Amino acid sequence: MKLKLKYRFCLQLFAMALLLYSCSENETPISDTTDNQARLNFLIKTAPTNKALIHGDDGSFSSLALYIFNKADQHCEYSELIPEFTPQRLEEFSRSVNVSPQTKVIYAIANYNDPDKIFSVPVSPDLTLQQLESLTVSGNAFTDSNILMVGKKEVAINSEYVVAEVPMERLVARLDIYMFKNQGLESSSVVVNSIEFVNQILNTNSSPEVTSMPTPISKKNVSEVFLGGTTLQLMPSDLSEIVPENAHASFYTYRNIVPDATPDANTPYIRIKALFNGISYTYRGYLTDQGQTTHKYSLLHNTVYRVMAMLDHPDNQLIIKTTPYPWELTSSEIGQDITEDDYQLQPYNGDDTGATTGIVQFPYIANGEAHNETSYANYSFSLTAPAGAIWTATLTNGLDFTFGTDDGLNVSKGIARDEAYTIKIGATKRWSGNPKSTYFYITVGSVKLKINPKLSNGTRQFPGDNDTDILIRQTEYK
Repeated sequence: MKLKLKYRFCLQLFAMALLLYSCSENETPISDTTDNQARLNFLIKTAPTNKALIHGDDGSFSSLALYIFNKADQHCEYSELIPEFTPQRLEEFSRSVNVSPQTKVIYAIANYNDPDKIFSVPVSPDLTLQQLESLTVSGNAFTDSNILMVGKKEVAINSEYVVAEVPMERLVARLDIYMFKNQGLESSSVVVNSIEFVNQILNTNSSPEVTSMPTPISKKNVSEVFLGGTTLQLMPSDLSEIVPENAHASFYTYRNIVPDATPDANTPYIRIKALFNGISYTYRGYLTDQGQTTHKYSLLHNTVYRVMAMLDHPDNQLIIKTTPYPWELTSSEIGQDITEDDYQLQPYNGDDTGATTGIVQFPYIANGEAHNETSYANYSFSLTAPAGAIWTATLTNGLDFTFGTDDGLNVSKGIARDEAYTIKIGATKRWSGNPKSTYFYITVGSVKLKINPKLSNGTRQFPGDNDTDILIRQTEYK
């Protein structure tokens, strides 16, 4: 009997050893010591709130390096390298480990295992936090499937079970170039042969917190060539089709920080070769100098730049309007409901007559002179939250009324931001003697915003009989 008990006990010990070994294949073995009494469950998340900004595979990862450091002494309590996920790429990944009950720093690097990337120190399980934060990386090319991402999150271990989410930041910027011709070129043939991105940056500091550029800077020029040429369409009346898959060209680059307000040899710009009615022209334009007071001419990491490029003639102009969007939105901004404090519609500059009366004319008189064009109802509209929210302006009578242009762009759609948008509404046709009208409203997520509520005196700021719709009318030219 004693022999059987001894044999059974040995089998149990062997089984436990196998269990611990199999656990170490995926994560640090669970410790039974009093130093590791807390359980940390963390989620690595790359999918942004606004998935409309994703292009190809740049919202996912195929390899992942994970580290957990004790904040006080920077001791690494856990590390794991996952060189490949099969059979598919991931947008999020979770792991649960035992840790000691002190504040931790979670550090993650996505898409590290890529032959096009060369790190200053090879990524390995025994890297220190200081080594991770001082890494630099370089390469020769970018694709949507190898975008380098880094996540860092400080987590207080203040209970036996802690859940944390680590949002990843992309270390690149993406430029989406949309090409159009001006309305005055409706009868002209405008064909683009190539779009060149000059000063693409090929190396960077891998820590998102380090905003300086490595020395020396590695850069090159990259082109999108259109065999046979691409015929340009007129600038659209709204921006609903301005989505990444419709861009004429998309380029990636590591951040390009221009230290001064004056362009230098490293400043990014685009060069366009086009044919106007068979005659060849070359255009160039800087990307981010439209009145920016900070980061002028710079391209920042984790940002998508929507570049609206319009060719004009006979002055041979290239008009560029660039709008930056945050590629990744933090978890605290997810699921936030819109409140009436998040948006505001006002007459443009506070006193626009067309907006307050709801009346537009075509033609019209201004300062005693007749103008053979439409007058507008001009509004300033701001939607500041939640981050990533898309708003859309709609006219119920799009045949007789239209949205006017602002800086060459017809604005009827936008994303939440601090800066206000200008919305212009005018008539499309001359006065015919018959009254014409339309209602104007704004929606977010198919829900109408209360842009025309009753004021404290019982009246409304704009013409209309409800909280969400504003009445616009075309009246006789006098």
